Amino acid sequence: MINEKLLKNEEKVVYELRSLYSSFGYSQYKMSKFEEYDLYVRNKDFLISDRIITFTDTNGKLLALKPDVTLSIINNYSKSSGAIQKMYYNENVYRVSGVNGRFREIMQTGLECIGEIGSYEIAEVLYLAIKSLGVIDECFSLEVSHAQLLYSLLADAGIEKNVLPQVLACINNKSSGENENLLKENKITAGQAELISALNDSYSDINSFKKTMNAFSLSEKTEEYLNEFTKILNSVISEENKGKITVNFSLSSDAGYYSGIVFKGYINSIPVCVLSGGQYDKLMKKFGENAGAVGFAVYLDSLERFKSKASQYDTDVILLCDKASDLSSVIKAVEEIIAGGESVLVQNSVPENISYKRIIKWEGR
Repeated sequence: MINEKLLKNEEKVVYELRSLYSSFGYSQYKMSKFEEYDLYVRNKDFLISDRIITFTDTNGKLLALKPDVTLSIINNYSKSSGAIQKMYYNENVYRVSGVNGRFREIMQTGLECIGEIGSYEIAEVLYLAIKSLGVIDECFSLEVSHAQLLYSLLADAGIEKNVLPQVLACINNKSSGENENLLKENKITAGQAELISALNDSYSDINSFKKTMNAFSLSEKTEEYLNEFTKILNSVISEENKGKITVNFSLSSDAGYYSGIVFKGYINSIPVCVLSGGQYDKLMKKFGENAGAVGFAVYLDSLERFKSKASQYDTDVILLCDKASDLSSVIKAVEEIIAGGESVLVQNSVPENISYKRIIKWEGR
């Protein structure tokens, strides 16, 4: 059995997440450190950053150190009739870190569900995203949106294609000022402005959001999207996480390949997103696959800003002893400290730049 007290914070998270995903029947996906550069350059808009480390192989082919795992999974996807492939991964990727803006080898974990996916698979992935955030810290929030629903709502309202980019920017920025300017410039109607305002104010629970949207004239297709969105969210909301899951339609206005549910997860101690995902059926079609896909990634480099109670110290105890100390007695003392639930570092003197709870000066012989 692994002693979790001896694991670093990131390692604890990875260990717990792997156990979580495995318990839901997800199998581990392993990939090589590099793939052909062409795979990534053709799909740069799907990547968090388009800056990729490349090198030339011995055969002259341009390769890239993997900046992403999802693209590799899709590229190696093998469709079997009626089967849904569920995979999780724990891989090091090579890209610009969101923490310091420099290239780094970043530990990333996540999962993908590919095939003839339906409401259950989407709900399951969303549920696992919520559970993943809970593994990191109990003080978390998950913002959820739906790309197809957003575009369908805007189409029902009669938003013209030439104005759509400005409307999406307005929703993305949650800007009432931009909305007012569009109305003043006669680019949108008063009814359309009212819908945009409602979407900008959509930071609420799903049932309140549905009630607000039902006040507008919705097409049958839009109602279908709205009902499905509501059903999925309500299926994963419990008393334990109620209030932590909110609707935020600014996520969908810059959704790239996402075609359905889109979500991002945060924890209170970190000002940046630590988890993101959604449905990316459009990306599957780009690869020539007639299949659905939904998944998410946990960005473990962001956890460097997060200090749990278990990781406040480099070691709990510094045990100071000299070279004349009896080895058996020192080892016995170390075992007793560890058995008491603390970590221990044996030294001859206190090291610089190390944090600890207490010092024990060993005087036994």
